[in-house]
Amino acid sequence: MPDLIEKVLTAKRESKYVEFKETFNPQSPQDWCEITKDIVAIANSGGGIILFGVDNVGIPSGVSIDDISALDPADVANKISKYTGSVDLEFEIRELKKNKRKLIAFLIFPVSIPIVFRKPGTYEIGGGKQRTAFSVGTVYFRHGSKSEPGNSDDIRRVLERQIEVIRKSWIKGVRKVIQAPQGSQIVTVRPSGAARSLPPLVTTFRAVKDPDAIPVLLTRDMGKASGTFVHEEVSEGIFDEINNVLDANKILAKGNKKFVLGLEVYYRIYAERDHVESSYEQVELLAQTGFRFYAPVMYWLLQLPRSQTARIIRKVCSNPKEPTIYNVLRLAVLLGSEVSRWVEDRLDEKWAGNRQPPRYYWSFKKMISSSFEDRRLVALRTEEDKYICLPDEGRRLLFRDLLEHPETALTMLYKYCVRVFEGRKEAKSICRYLDVLVYGKAFEAQGQEIASALIENN
Repeated sequence: MPDLIEKVLTAKRESKYVEFKETFNPQSPQDWCEITKDIVAIANSGGGIILFGVDNVGIPSGVSIDDISALDPADVANKISKYTGSVDLEFEIRELKKNKRKLIAFLIFPVSIPIVFRKPGTYEIGGGKQRTAFSVGTVYFRHGSKSEPGNSDDIRRVLERQIEVIRKSWIKGVRKVIQAPQGSQIVTVRPSGAARSLPPLVTTFRAVKDPDAIPVLLTRDMGKASGTFVHEEVSEGIFDEINNVLDANKILAKGNKKFVLGLEVYYRIYAERDHVESSYEQVELLAQTGFRFYAPVMYWLLQLPRSQTARIIRKVCSNPKEPTIYNVLRLAVLLGSEVSRWVEDRLDEKWAGNRQPPRYYWSFKKMISSSFEDRRLVALRTEEDKYICLPDEGRRLLFRDLLEHPETALTMLYKYCVRVFEGRKEAKSICRYLDVLVYGKAFEAQGQEIASALIENN
């Protein structure tokens, strides 16, 4: 914040982090609504400063700001909470000087969870008319020098900002261990929350250059937690932020069951899928979103009741479209012959006898007539001696090796989901392949139940 104070005193225009105000009347409902909107928008956007007593190019105006300097920060907080409810908003009121003139600054610190307005900011403008500075349910951010309703890009930046904070905290903790005095011990702690349902991934790494050093083990397996770090405890804050972003999605969706944050954010959530709070409503929304985006979706389906998975399959088959239908075709193969026949019958009803059926129709015919024993290879329409190209690493991974070492596929799935989040669109197909390789086997046991649910509700 000290650097920002220097910048605001030399700034000649407003920005995402700087707002100029010539005056502010604490007795005016209009001024309170407008300043509340700006404070919230700046806090949601990573923090900044509102400078009082200057014109629109940052030059001291000479207008009296004594009323502002007399404000109590607690009173300001109460005014804001009138519209936002109780929130974790931190700010300071400071006296600054520029050209020997006294100025007042509101120093606004960033929030980890975007603040949402719970009451409208409405005020009288004369003649019996009213104006609304902000509405119920809106989330404001700074777009350049303006405070405006947020969009999915704003939420993405909140997520990135918090992950970076946690990453730095995590690295700082690792350094403390590396630099610990001789004889220090690593103490393990039991992770909070329910045990994870999927096989753990165990990785060893060496954090020092000494080749004789004993490697530290990062593990999610409590049976191997003697003398180790437990991964969930080291980086739990990252996963809290993932759930905060999902909460923000509910707000932006305005009560609708929609995922409005965009494909890239969906992939970032899928990278941390094992740490999403698994309420039925949340998982159902993410599963439907995965189908809509033609994205990795297998993990969510494994968390849903079999009857709900059947409903999703039925819904997609009732109006099959590319590329969404491909997730259903892969899933049908993984679930076995009964589900595959049910899907084939639905496709035949729609396309048999048609002179030009879509390509997925014939693709599925070839898939279910395949002689490969491993259903994952059939679902991916590939062979074990073929490979996935990793463009940013300059290497290739054989399907055979990934089938034999699913922990490698699991690691790569996390990595390439993050790549998509970072804007690498070519990584999407890699993620879909890896998704099937990691979770495909788990669907074999569900085939009979899902087939029964499909047949019962025909």
